[in-house]
Amino acid sequence: MYERTVAAVILFSWCAACSSSSDAASPPAAIPAPARKAYVGLFGDQAVAVLDTVSKRVLKTIPVTAPDGLIVTPDGQKVYVSSGDSGSVKVVGTHDDTITASIDVGAKPAGIAVTPDGMRVLVSVAGADEAVIIDTSTDSVLKRVSVAAAHSSCITADGRWAYVGSQATSAPAIVRIDLIGDTAPRSFPVDKSPRALSCTSNEIYFTVVGLDAVELMDPTTGTLGTPIASGGSPHDLRPTADGKFELVVSQTAGDLELIDRASDTVATSVPTGKLAHWITLFSDGTGAYVTNEGDNNVVAVDLASKRVIDTIAIGNAPRKMALQP
Repeated sequence: MYERTVAAVILFSWCAACSSSSDAASPPAAIPAPARKAYVGLFGDQAVAVLDTVSKRVLKTIPVTAPDGLIVTPDGQKVYVSSGDSGSVKVVGTHDDTITASIDVGAKPAGIAVTPDGMRVLVSVAGADEAVIIDTSTDSVLKRVSVAAAHSSCITADGRWAYVGSQATSAPAIVRIDLIGDTAPRSFPVDKSPRALSCTSNEIYFTVVGLDAVELMDPTTGTLGTPIASGGSPHDLRPTADGKFELVVSQTAGDLELIDRASDTVATSVPTGKLAHWITLFSDGTGAYVTNEGDNNVVAVDLASKRVIDTIAIGNAPRKMALQP
């Protein structure tokens, strides 16, 4: 009797477990989030590299001749790349990393910027002496604005204004363009040809050809401030997420320099590599990637510790870079 009772209990428990496992809904398996990708223009390879920032592997290279300007839209769905040789902007869909459209903009397109809402892309088209505004919903040209030898640009946080560097030999300038309304462009003369621009809340930081310093300009009046000495041949620049520093790469020194915005002086520098070219902030603002054109790599810099924490081989002559948000 005892043995039959024990057997019944065991059988009942086993069946209950079977019923529980088969009838009750099992919790769904966790779906891994897609790896965040970075896109890097490889001037030496005439291509754009797709970098998995988690595994640190190049997933794919997309053929694009003379990839100069490069941005990712804020929603992470599209990459816009200016192709300097073809006079066009290539549109890459990030879902499969293939070219989905080619937009004719004119000869020698260079720098590209995107509005914070992702609705408009601004292309500096040097050979056509224009700044071209693209509607990202249709991937068509919305507007063309005359800017002599347009090279690069930045866009204000509200998406209303763009500041475009004009490398006109006889009259270098920074030109303010209305991206939303019809306000006429306004040109602010500068001493030398602008290279890269960074729009902040109350001033424009920019680098110029042939000056080992970062320039400052009042965006309303065009008044220039005192230049900030750098390690030599400064190129790309942009503010940190908290706005306390302006980051700039020095191609001569091969470093990333942190300008204290309170005093407008270089507070510290981090060696990165040969011909440091471009800066891309981490999504959380804690660090930045720097492309080193002379070392064929990308390095990751931790901004708190002020040191390089990773080095990734990427391809030949990496220049522009953008991170999928």
